[in-house]
Amino acid sequence: MSLLQMHYTSAPPGPDGAGFRFTAVSPGVPHAVLREAEQLVGYEPPRDAPARPSDAELGLFPEMFGFTRLSDGSGLLSRTVYTGADYSGRWGNFHAHAVLLPAGEPLPDDLPPIALWGAAEWADRSPEGGPPPPLDRLTPGLPDGLGPTLTAFAAGAGPRLAALLADLRRLAEDPQAPQVVLAEPDTRDVVHWLIVACAALPRDVARDLTFTTYTRRPQHARQQVVGVRPEDARAVAGQPHRYAVHDRADVRAEPPATGDVWALTAAAVWAAGATPLFKRVQRLPGAGPFAAGPLAALALTEDVPVPAGAVAEAARWAAAHPRALDEAALETFLRAVCDEDRPGALAPDALAALLAAFRDTVPLAVTAPVTARLLAAAVRDPAAAPPALPPGALPGPYRDRLAGDLGEPVRAGLATPATPHRRTAGLLRTALTLGVEHEDLLPGLAERLCRQVLDPAGADDAVREVLAASEPLRQRLLDLLETRAADHPEAVAAALRAARLPLDGPGDRPHLRLCAAAEPVRSGTANRTAVLAELLRRAGLDGGPGTPLVLRTAMGLVWPDRTPTAAEASSLLTRGPALHQAAGTWDHLVSAAVDAPANDADAPLLARMLLAEGPEALGRAVLGDLKLLSLVQALQHPDGDPTVPHGNLVHRVQALSQSARPAVQKRAAHALALLLLRPTRPAGEVRALAESNDPSLIDAYDKAARSPVLTDFLTAPHRVADCYLVWTAHQGVGPVWELTRTALLDEVLRPVVRRLPEDQLRAAADVLARTAPGRRAAFEEWCRPPGGVKQIFRRFAVRRPDKAPEPRWGDVRPPRDEGR
Repeated sequence: MSLLQMHYTSAPPGPDGAGFRFTAVSPGVPHAVLREAEQLVGYEPPRDAPARPSDAELGLFPEMFGFTRLSDGSGLLSRTVYTGADYSGRWGNFHAHAVLLPAGEPLPDDLPPIALWGAAEWADRSPEGGPPPPLDRLTPGLPDGLGPTLTAFAAGAGPRLAALLADLRRLAEDPQAPQVVLAEPDTRDVVHWLIVACAALPRDVARDLTFTTYTRRPQHARQQVVGVRPEDARAVAGQPHRYAVHDRADVRAEPPATGDVWALTAAAVWAAGATPLFKRVQRLPGAGPFAAGPLAALALTEDVPVPAGAVAEAARWAAAHPRALDEAALETFLRAVCDEDRPGALAPDALAALLAAFRDTVPLAVTAPVTARLLAAAVRDPAAAPPALPPGALPGPYRDRLAGDLGEPVRAGLATPATPHRRTAGLLRTALTLGVEHEDLLPGLAERLCRQVLDPAGADDAVREVLAASEPLRQRLLDLLETRAADHPEAVAAALRAARLPLDGPGDRPHLRLCAAAEPVRSGTANRTAVLAELLRRAGLDGGPGTPLVLRTAMGLVWPDRTPTAAEASSLLTRGPALHQAAGTWDHLVSAAVDAPANDADAPLLARMLLAEGPEALGRAVLGDLKLLSLVQALQHPDGDPTVPHGNLVHRVQALSQSARPAVQKRAAHALALLLLRPTRPAGEVRALAESNDPSLIDAYDKAARSPVLTDFLTAPHRVADCYLVWTAHQGVGPVWELTRTALLDEVLRPVVRRLPEDQLRAAADVLARTAPGRRAAFEEWCRPPGGVKQIFRRFAVRRPDKAPEPRWGDVRPPRDEGR
């Protein structure tokens, strides 16, 4: 590089005249540059400077060092010093040494101009021997020990340094921003400000920053940064739209404040003496001009206390560039952002997003600080659910420390009934990960979950998440459900259908297997015994239930109301009475018989099967019912029952009814009535019925005789003859029978007879003549319509149940045995 030199001072009288002028200039410097430079290198001593300074006092005069961008784009780097009073004028003499930087070319080594403040090439007098040659370079030469001095200076500046950096950023981003005015009694402090600032500024910004370390008239300065003595700062005070004044000597001014996170971070780096970070940050990805994130991230890796807002910026940058830091630096950085005592420490949500950015990118051990912080935050937050941690997410030291810190909160959360299920699942995972003892809490937790599963509302996905978090807990819950299934199988089956719980695992749970295999039995299922067999097969118990209790569970699932029909109970009885008695389902079979509807034709046969097991297996409470039902079986099938012809059926029904329930009594009375209405009824039983004077039996006979089935059959001549013979027999035997038979004659048989054709009436009379010859004439007389008065008296007599009809003239008394 070729740096053209210019020397400007007050020259003695000579051929070129006297006064201030350029006394030595390298060839090639344009005249326009000289004219513009002359306006920039002039020196005006301070107001209080001595007129005739001594050599010692000369060293106290301000040094004017500056860099200015000229009109043609070139740069003027100059140093002006006061040399004492002489003939040159009232301001005394000074010497300015300047070099010209070609437009668009940086200084050697790409240094910022302020770095050449102490260069050895600067001269205090014009060279002799003609125009000076161009300089190849300027050698940076900062004083020895300046580094610690600058660090102490930056640390002492406090918020003022951040405010200065923020103003310099504004200047870099907006040329119309206010000029920065640095008021210092000693221009060396202005140099310190500039060195500190340029070290923090982006390289391009620091290289192009224009400045002067001293001027008496800041309002006329054209540089971006202007150094003045405090008394000269008054000329630009109170104009914040044009000048940003930084005066450390003004005790009345409040320390400037800024919200610029980059400026605050850079000031913190300087205060910590970590200036190498400014160069390192330039090599990082995403480190654009004034980017606070990468600088803050590097600072945190060096344990530099950055401002609160910088932590979030650093986290965002690190998430966007997960491989920018090596593993050691990244782990240190993550520990820093997780430090709850550090201002601006990240909240759990931000930490979770940061951790997600590193997933599958860096080893789990590196992100362990974030994982540990998130886990601790979730455990301590009663509304949070601790996350599931992959293996290796917490190395030993982290795991041991967290186990000590979080053991009690984890146990407390698991022991609290009100803890939400998702949090419970997270706490269980945390306990397993950290090795926190919690086995003693599993019984109570399993009991709460069991109640939840059995609740009609059903279990939700959170319950399944809890069970997935702890295999011992799931096994305990299954054991509880196995116990519940033995007593309430339908509830457990419904819960399993809703909860969709995994039932695999050690241990044989036949009741639970049955409940899991069961499906809701649809109403109207015809063959539920087949459903039972299919259920046992699906549950792996098709060889037969292993224990009586399993049979009880299976029956409870197929018959939730515990009431099989008589036909189903008969089929179930084939599995063995002893098995049902041991299972407690024997009573269901008995109830199927005694509680069966009146139209259940299988109940009497079931009663007979139950009676075959002996009275001791039945109990006194139902023995009479079953015996009466067994008799009903005989009454309904007299042809196949040898006991019917030889038994006094009416008396037997009466005797057994005394210990039977009303429904069974009614059924037996109906069966007896139907038998006695048959033409082939047992001999003497109708008379026994009449003589019994039993209202329930006779009333059942009356209802059966009036049933549509019998009245339809009455159109047959032999049925007409038979009914007439029976209903005119046994007159006066008993008042109840007397009332019933006469009513049946008048209200049932007579309407049928009146509708019969003459040939069928004659056929009925012929049948009667064969079976009871002496009754034909009476039948024919009875068939004739009676007179009006006679009919009125007959109806009146029929409708007086408390008085038996008196014998009337013309009545024909039938023989005592209606069969003859």
